[in-house]
Amino acid sequence: MSFASVRMRAGLPGLRLQLRCTPQRTFPVPRSFSTHLNGSLLRPRTVSPVYQLSRRTYASKTPLEETLSAASTLPESEKLPLIEATSDPLASAPTTISDTLNQAIPPLAYGDLAQLGLSSWSPIGIIDWSFELIQVTSQMPWFWTIVSGAAFWRLVCVPFAISAIRGAARIRKYQPRIVKIQDKITEARGTKDVVAMQRAALEMKQVYAEAKVNPVTSIVLPNLAQLPITIGFFFALKRLCQHPVEQLRDSGVSSWFWANDLTAMDPMYILPVVFTALVNIQISVGGRDADTSANPATGHLLNLFRAFSILGGFLMSTFPAGLLVGLVTTSGLTIGQSLLLRNTAIRNWLGIPIIPKSEHGKVPSFMDSIRFAREKWLEAGIPK
Repeated sequence: MSFASVRMRAGLPGLRLQLRCTPQRTFPVPRSFSTHLNGSLLRPRTVSPVYQLSRRTYASKTPLEETLSAASTLPESEKLPLIEATSDPLASAPTTISDTLNQAIPPLAYGDLAQLGLSSWSPIGIIDWSFELIQVTSQMPWFWTIVSGAAFWRLVCVPFAISAIRGAARIRKYQPRIVKIQDKITEARGTKDVVAMQRAALEMKQVYAEAKVNPVTSIVLPNLAQLPITIGFFFALKRLCQHPVEQLRDSGVSSWFWANDLTAMDPMYILPVVFTALVNIQISVGGRDADTSANPATGHLLNLFRAFSILGGFLMSTFPAGLLVGLVTTSGLTIGQSLLLRNTAIRNWLGIPIIPKSEHGKVPSFMDSIRFAREKWLEAGIPK
């Protein structure tokens, strides 16, 4: 078997391509007389397929222009579908990184966090589920979803906070008597005087009855009830950002918010600084309700918290931006709550006793706290 041979011949109508392919088809023909020298009475004649190529032409219009010009002759009812079908696909292409992320990452749906193992019946899981419920229901950007979730859980804590503040304010004027009774209990415990201890405990009970305060239900339990919410909120939001939930990579407010990826650290370190400043303001505002005259150690303890907040600011710089957004929102709302409860009309409406200005708590300076800690250290080191 031989390879195909190609023979090109030019003619007036155009180009003519004659291909002779193998194997060849042969047809016997009747005997004839040939005038050629090499003629034969019976010579096989080969028939080769001939392919005609058309003359090369160049279009003056693109296919899209030809389609649109053809559509101009159609009725109006048939024009629109044809134009939409032949429209340029690049016209609807995303122009920003945010648009690209929105097209690549589908929106969150009900049950997605449960499939990721983030929602459950624990405090952390319930708070995660609340974020999913807020975002899927409202379709808000994730920045405002975190802000709304932080505001919601701060609102849940408000009744417990008011109950604790009310109990502390009612018992405040009895605080000097309570301190004396506590000293009696400590002395009786040191001498192992059971009768003195029982007598002091009875006096303490009478003081709480006069103040109409149950220390367990009015002060202890409300503060304990806020712990699962406060701690759960922190770890729930941290888990959402560090898992991470892919939708949090776009805050939805990239036009003005510098940390668009809520799962990454704040590139400009603005959020950690703002949070540290708000924590210090919160301690200063809340220190007004602390009884520093009867118990001076309370003011120095607040200074210790302020020092920890400054040191913690460096640690906060490694946290995801979404977590810091939630913490900044919570701290700001707590400051607003403290300032709002200073209003006399609101305190009367909530049944919170008004504290005279002369009894307002004052947070000491850091140098005073250092001297206080040094004195206590020396007292603890003196042998008895």
